[in-house]
Amino acid sequence: MISVGFDCSAVDPSFKSHAHRGIGRYVSRLRSAFGVVHDPEIAIGFFDHTSLSRAGVTDRLVNSLPMGRTPLRQHILYPSRLNDGALKNYSLLHYPAHMDAPAWSAKPYVLTVLDLIPHLLSELYRANKPSWRFRAARALEVRAIRQATMLLAISEATANDIVRLLDIPRDRIVVTPLGVDEQFHSAAVVRAARTVEWSSQLRGRLGIPQKRPIILYVGGHDERKNIDVVVEVARRAINEMSSNPPVLVLAGRITSPLEQERLTKSLARHSMINDTVNLGYVSDVDLNLLYGESSVFLFPTLYEGFGLPALEAMATGLPVVSSNTSSLPEVVGSAGVLFDPTNVSQGTEGVLNILRDSAMAEALSLAGIERARQFTWERTVKATYNGYREAYARLGLDRSVMAESAPCCRRSVRVEGE
Repeated sequence: MISVGFDCSAVDPSFKSHAHRGIGRYVSRLRSAFGVVHDPEIAIGFFDHTSLSRAGVTDRLVNSLPMGRTPLRQHILYPSRLNDGALKNYSLLHYPAHMDAPAWSAKPYVLTVLDLIPHLLSELYRANKPSWRFRAARALEVRAIRQATMLLAISEATANDIVRLLDIPRDRIVVTPLGVDEQFHSAAVVRAARTVEWSSQLRGRLGIPQKRPIILYVGGHDERKNIDVVVEVARRAINEMSSNPPVLVLAGRITSPLEQERLTKSLARHSMINDTVNLGYVSDVDLNLLYGESSVFLFPTLYEGFGLPALEAMATGLPVVSSNTSSLPEVVGSAGVLFDPTNVSQGTEGVLNILRDSAMAEALSLAGIERARQFTWERTVKATYNGYREAYARLGLDRSVMAESAPCCRRSVRVEGE
């Protein structure tokens, strides 16, 4: 029996960098899928890595430091407790976010690599962070990735990045594409059945102008999300459709004053303040309703490890106009409009074609629903189980190699939990 400890810290509401983002959804849905899809050879337990390093005198000492508290907890305090209590009985640990793994660990683990965006777009991210802290964080991150027994990549694009940037053999990587919740498929029914009265009530409650077609963006506001292009594409579409101009609706948490400043400047620069509704964080219930009420989903991100918002939009039947970079072609395929995210004219053309051509919009809606059906959390968890089995087999192989090279030490080389 392979016993795996799954880190579910990302669903803790206090873990703000994870809980309300794609990481939180991934961890939450994978944890639920473990309860539905079972493997007779694998037993799953759960732990929260953030709670392990927040106890005792040492933690109080760390709290007194002016800076560096998170790295000290993650890379020094936390690893020292991996063989205590229930954790010592697990064969493997699984960190579903690569930035959460310790850079040093005596405990074998499987690690999900969500993306390598700070490494790929380092100049974009380094501009707003102290350079030495940025470099240190990336170095620790890479060390944690390199020492994992097995890596899970959420897309082929991410797997290819791992091989290309970190020179890690492809046979140490298992691709585990994400899934889409059934609730988003249910929103497609809402889209088909909505009435004028229903739409009016929803728009009134959310503060969205009545009757105007909605260009919807869902996601974060960090550097790679290309928010300025979202705003400029919407401005051009509005100018081209003066008789029935669309309105831009943004749904997603703004996490810093810098992100708010960038958005404010972009809206002012493109004269979009009066044509934009910024909803901030939106609950899943309202997000479903919003998908059902919108006319086009605009997602010109520079890079994605997977692109869950685009998949969710397709599941609801909302036509998607998305960038053609990284993993997006894997997710969207031919069921949406793909464009170069640096080419505003291409993005505008894609949006306008959908807004003006109802037959095209309907065809993309149906194609998106059909394609989204291919991505399920059950499929994700089955691929994850496969990763666990390969990791456990690799531990056995490594053990055999070590035993052959040092016969006198065979009894000391074993797999945790055997």
